[in-house]
Amino acid sequence: MTGEQLNQAYDYFSQPNMQTYIEAEIAHSSRARFEENYAELTENQNLPPNINQRPYFVLPEGADKWGIELRIYFNADNIPDFLDTISTSNTRPGYEGYDRRINNNELIEYLFSRGFTLGA
Repeated sequence: MTGEQLNQAYDYFSQPNMQTYIEAEIAHSSRARFEENYAELTENQNLPPNINQRPYFVLPEGADKWGIELRIYFNADNIPDFLDTISTSNTRPGYEGYDRRINNNELIEYLFSRGFTLGA
C-alpha cells in the first residue's frame, strides 16, 4: 500500500461512527516478535491477558499456522475502492456484527502506529 492509501485507510477507519475490531492470530514461534512489535507500534499498550481468546490468539506449538495474521473487522459504508478490493465479506462465526474483513498486516500495523489497538 502507498503512504497515501495508508493515510486514507486511517481516515476511513477513524470516522466517528465507524466500529472496528482488530484481532491477531499468531503462531507460537512468532509470539515474541509480535509482542515486541506491538509494544513499539502502540507505545507499550497492554496486550489482552488471555492469549487463547479474542482478540489475541497464540496458537500452541505444532499448530498449522506460521507467522502473524492480523485482521480488522468493520461495516463497510462508502468504502474507498482500494480497501474494497482487499476486503472480503465477513462470514466468520462470532463476528456477525461486522460485514467486512481485511487481513493485511501492513495496514493494521500502520493503524497500531496511529493509535488503534487489539479489540474494539
